[in-house]
Amino acid sequence: EPAKEVKPVKYHVSQNKDENSQFDKKWRVRKQGSQKVIKYFDTQKEAIVYAEDLAAKAGTQIVIHKLDGSIRKQKY
Repeated sequence: EPAKEVKPVKYHVSQNKDENSQFDKKWRVRKQGSQKVIKYFDTQKEAIVYAEDLAAKAGTQIVIHKLDGSIRKQKY
């Protein structure tokens, strides 16, 4: 049986909504399925630029979340 092709994990850009966190309202970049934040940013734009760079190096895409958490855009 041939091995399944493992697709690189997408990177997600979303806003942190934890009032108890020093990073409340900051934008974060995370790998899909991971709770660990790679980096926080003041603006969504900065987070997207960073995530796009990571995704390009990894050969994957990014998923951008709106303020309410819903998905704004998936880049394929």
